[in-house]
Amino acid sequence: MKTKRRSAEAPVDDTPFNAETVVYSSDLLTPDEERSLLADFWEVKNALIRTLIKSFPKLRAQKPPLEPWPMAQFIREACTEQSRLGAPAVKKLHDQYVHLKHRLASANIRLAAHVAKRFRHHALSYADLLQEAVCGLMQAIDRFDVSHGTRLATYATWWIRQTLQIAVARQSHLVSLSPHHLQELGLLQQESEALAHGGRHLPTPQELAKRTGSSLEHLTHLQTATRTPVSLNAVLDDDSDFKLTEAMPDNGTNILRDNNERQEALLFLMDSLRPRERKVLDLRFGLTGSGTHSLRQIGHLLRISKERVRQIQNRALEKLRTNAERVGWEPSLLLG
Repeated sequence: MKTKRRSAEAPVDDTPFNAETVVYSSDLLTPDEERSLLADFWEVKNALIRTLIKSFPKLRAQKPPLEPWPMAQFIREACTEQSRLGAPAVKKLHDQYVHLKHRLASANIRLAAHVAKRFRHHALSYADLLQEAVCGLMQAIDRFDVSHGTRLATYATWWIRQTLQIAVARQSHLVSLSPHHLQELGLLQQESEALAHGGRHLPTPQELAKRTGSSLEHLTHLQTATRTPVSLNAVLDDDSDFKLTEAMPDNGTNILRDNNERQEALLFLMDSLRPRERKVLDLRFGLTGSGTHSLRQIGHLLRISKERVRQIQNRALEKLRTNAERVGWEPSLLLG
């Protein structure tokens, strides 16, 4: 739908302008001042795009439609090359464009700070929240359409809140969450507080799932992903120096203990075998670290047939199983 805007051919002020000497004011704008400033911003944006295309014909193929956001993106991409800002006409219009944009942002900086305060209960610092809020404000200025007839602050509030929600979702938790999941967490917290206040008891996961309309499995995953991390060096209580690392099992020690128990059990059971049976099992499975051998190799070493080696091996293994069952040991104890 086409909207009426001030003529793109309106003359632009040719007065010399130096953006580096401008001090931006945070004073609020009246509705008339804001409309005038937005109209000037729109005119300068149009003039800057025309000048860029005129000065650099290669940009003609990338000419954006007359919509605020595509035009802002075109200016950002076209002016990343410093050589293009070397053209005096482009440099002057770009300085005016930046000045007007920053003046609009300065007049609404209090709005960004106010919205950022609502997110202070999350893990991000207020300085980070304020920086994200300003980014949302600048994006709102780039996207704002003068013909909408609304105040810039009304339009910018949504974009600031959206930017803050995304920042919190990405940085507040160890697991990256989408804004949708962040909204679910907020609803979950509200329902939990309502149930706790009304029933004077902490709600169960089943009650929360029923109240929010989500599955119990989904709520469990969501709560697990947002669980506060705990340092392994944290102490269990204020009256003790006992740390969590001291309560964790030592897997290396457990493995070493299991190996020692398995070795002792094997040596005990091997004592019940005949010398030749022990020799065959030792050569076949490398029990003493001498490496494994095939039946043919063992037969060659002991000067017996391969089949005879197989018979001795099977008989020895059967003895080990029988003896292990007799003393009540698990078969897994012999596996290694």
